[in-house]
Amino acid sequence: MLAGLGAIVVLAAVASVVYVAGFHPGRSDAASAESSRVASFQTVGLVAEQPAAGGAAVQLLSSGHDVIFSQVGLSEQQVGDPQWTADLMVGGTYIFIYLPTSQCLASAGPGARPVLAVRHCDLGSQQRWRRLGNGVVSGGHYFYEFANDASGKCIANTAAGPALARCASSQPASELLSFWWTST
Repeated sequence: MLAGLGAIVVLAAVASVVYVAGFHPGRSDAASAESSRVASFQTVGLVAEQPAAGGAAVQLLSSGHDVIFSQVGLSEQQVGDPQWTADLMVGGTYIFIYLPTSQCLASAGPGARPVLAVRHCDLGSQQRWRRLGNGVVSGGHYFYEFANDASGKCIANTAAGPALARCASSQPASELLSFWWTST
């Protein structure tokens, strides 16, 4: 009797593992094909330069489900205030997780007009970002374009605030972000 019960428990455990490994609520087949393994991670500030303000640094932050750019003061630039983890996934995409809420940076909304937002992390293609090009060095920091896997659009610093825009091969300053205050 106990041997039979043990076999049932083992079978139930194996079935549970197979079920959990193959089922990801809210994820498309394309997203589930992406690796969920983290190759490396670092705590960073996602910082852009504000061209209209003479190159002043602004950091990407979350405000509810929306994202904003907030001015980085001189003392804050020195001390640092990293608010994100940049998780480099096996396969080369990044997942950006906002530390105060544990939500992921995402391309959200309709395919024709996606918006930049933070959402519950599901590691889907809407939350995967690819670093484009060789980057640009400014003030001792490397700046890169980051394109979303689902929308193909890049994070941009527009007059209206953070947005998703068509990625420009010229790497305009409005589409460049840097990892500041990194630590692993």
